Amino acid sequence: MLADDVTVTTAQDGQLTVIERVVTDAPAVHRIAERVPVTDDEDRLYSITDLQVSGAAKADGTTITVTGPATVKYTVDGAVAAGGQVRFQLTGGWDRALDRVTAAFNAPGVSTADCYAGQPGSSRQCTFSELRSGGAHAEQNLLRQGDRIDLAVQTGPLPENARFVPTGPLAAFAPGFPTVLSGLALVLYLLLGASMLRRRTRPAALGVPPAYIAYVARGELDVTGTVLDLVARGHLHIDDGQVTHSEADPLTPFEQAVKAAFPPGPLAAARPDQAELQALLDAEAHREGWLSARQPYVRQAGLAIGVAGVVTTVVLAATVGEALIGVALLIAGLATFAAAPLVPAQTRRGRALGTPGERVKSPLAVEIDAVQALAERRSAVSAQ
Repeated sequence: MLADDVTVTTAQDGQLTVIERVVTDAPAVHRIAERVPVTDDEDRLYSITDLQVSGAAKADGTTITVTGPATVKYTVDGAVAAGGQVRFQLTGGWDRALDRVTAAFNAPGVSTADCYAGQPGSSRQCTFSELRSGGAHAEQNLLRQGDRIDLAVQTGPLPENARFVPTGPLAAFAPGFPTVLSGLALVLYLLLGASMLRRRTRPAALGVPPAYIAYVARGELDVTGTVLDLVARGHLHIDDGQVTHSEADPLTPFEQAVKAAFPPGPLAAARPDQAELQALLDAEAHREGWLSARQPYVRQAGLAIGVAGVVTTVVLAATVGEALIGVALLIAGLATFAAAPLVPAQTRRGRALGTPGERVKSPLAVEIDAVQALAERRSAVSAQ
């Protein structure tokens, strides 16, 4: 014999207190429903808390094993739908058939009560149900193994707490509040990233040779500007196509190499090696802390975020849903990886150098540009 007498009492906050008094002559297992199908595309969620057992019973989560007379008590949240309709699975999920189930539902203002027995979703009426003073009463004779009893009651005003979730292949991607937050975080991340990538124009720093400012700001090798600067500082003298040297203030290795590339004699004999000069300039810019090799690290960070997004999507889709959180991470990772080549190598100190101004055109600058162009053509021919 297996019988279950259920008493349900509503509270003003919309929660239900359920007490099941079970009588059995053989072990039986009862699984309290926390997720119940409503339609093919939607489930209803219930929260079971404060579960207590006494007598010949033990609980493992919401699974109750009964070996003799026992009492099971717990609190249910999520039973009140819009308009004050209370619906909850009074009992079900037994691994044996029940000989008899009786249920009493206590709540103020009960106006209608419907009792359903059988497989989840079925509309077969219970053996007996009626309204009584202060609530409703229902009975069911012979509830088969795995069947359930649902009670749908219209009560007085109660706070709505019903929760519904979509089902199906895309259910894990249904947006909830955490997904909305992750979407907002993604938008903020992309906006901040775009702001960091936007190049700002600043006045050039004083006292820094123009070649360094041009290289740090734009990646340009400005040999002509350097030669003109060396002329202005007294290291080079160029007159009527002839170059002479003199000493003045200390030179950096890059500046010394530029000066050596324009030896005393005809200006046309100068042989500036672009690759060598750029290597020296790049090394000095990194040594001064104006540039840093951040692009590989940004690319690696993008890969890590993308992989974390894939893993998060799979885990959430297989467990609690909200898998769009993982998709947001994946998008952030892909955007970071794609933006890596656009990340400026400038450090904060490098940005403080500003951007180079427009070079004033002069006959000497035109001559030096022509010398550079000739040197580049010669280098290309020798490389073939």
